[in-house]
Amino acid sequence: MPTLPVRIAYRYVFDRLSPLISVKLFSGDAQVVESAYVDSGAWFSVFRGPAARQLGIDLATGKLVWTKGVGGQSVPVYLHRVGLEVAGFHLSANVVGRDSVFDALQFCFNDRDGELTVSRL
Repeated sequence: MPTLPVRIAYRYVFDRLSPLISVKLFSGDAQVVESAYVDSGAWFSVFRGPAARQLGIDLATGKLVWTKGVGGQSVPVYLHRVGLEVAGFHLSANVVGRDSVFDALQFCFNDRDGELTVSRL
């Protein structure tokens, strides 16, 4: 596990450098690697149903919360606590967003140089 801050280069998303990182999700013995956009304004992150199925998670058994999509529409989200590895840091989280992840890790956005720095709080 890293003790010093970890620097991660931004990646291109639709021809624009963005803070997109690889995240490893764990549930029991299952694991899956997904890309995640680091969004300091999002309370929760949403991963696709196939990732949940690979982890053996029944989506409908999670805690139901309603969130707003980009277009303002209400979207049902089912929260599940999973193990998470971000930049080599391990934690348990209600899948990635300000809720639980930002309580354990600090993210510093450097848009000028296209770099994200992650450190444990």
